[in-house]
Amino acid sequence: MPVSVPARAALSACCALTLLAASLAVQAAPPPKTGPSIGIAPRGALFPDSSASAPATAAPEEGSDEAFRADAEARLLRRLGLPVHRTGLRLMLPVAKGRPVMLDSQRPDPADPTVPYVDYRLDGLSPDREFYVVRVTLAFGDELLWISRADGTRYEMHGNVHPSPDGRHLVVTHASPGVEFNGVVIWSLTDGKLVERYKFQPSPDQPPISFRFMRWRNADTVELEQFAEVDPSTCAIGTLASLAQLTRQGERWILRSASGQRCER
Repeated sequence: MPVSVPARAALSACCALTLLAASLAVQAAPPPKTGPSIGIAPRGALFPDSSASAPATAAPEEGSDEAFRADAEARLLRRLGLPVHRTGLRLMLPVAKGRPVMLDSQRPDPADPTVPYVDYRLDGLSPDREFYVVRVTLAFGDELLWISRADGTRYEMHGNVHPSPDGRHLVVTHASPGVEFNGVVIWSLTDGKLVERYKFQPSPDQPPISFRFMRWRNADTVELEQFAEVDPSTCAIGTLASLAQLTRQGERWILRSASGQRCER
């Protein structure tokens, strides 16, 4: 019997999701053991070199997002009472060992289109108070940094961090259809250092999929909600939702689907 176009589309989407679910467990193995993999943020456009003196800046436009971030940071600094200093575009973070971390924001230069917009703002401290949390706003998107208060090591966390009940692991989920990170990451926290233990990011040949953190079920299991983009003939709004679990087994983390798909409405 001939198969209709919508039926073929639905069958294709279901097969793709089935293959994806099977591939998640395969990709769940930790990275090859080539020594501790500490997620140190690379220096580059996101971390412009600090000059000897703090760069000058004009006051942010009243009512702008930048003015809101500046006001929120000023109130946070007063509340925390830490020796963190803001001088114009420069944010200076003292550390226990070594020189302070200096983060210089940048503003576009009409004479030089290669200069990007970068705005560093202290967002608080980690739950254990061992890391500065700094939000970096870019021209397109943003990034979240954890910076060690012990030695200044920087870690790109990509999104909001959710500690496990015992505080030994951190999970981060971030959904982005653009150039930002899209996926889920597990970090271990030991002696004030972060080590990436698991990372899943869909490859270009897989159906577009994203994750949202729901809760830690226990110290070794994270419950997530996952969303897969499908053809409108399968789901009118083009998104199928389901539950997933990320579970630690020894030194490995395994990501598996935990429910059937439903059409989000």
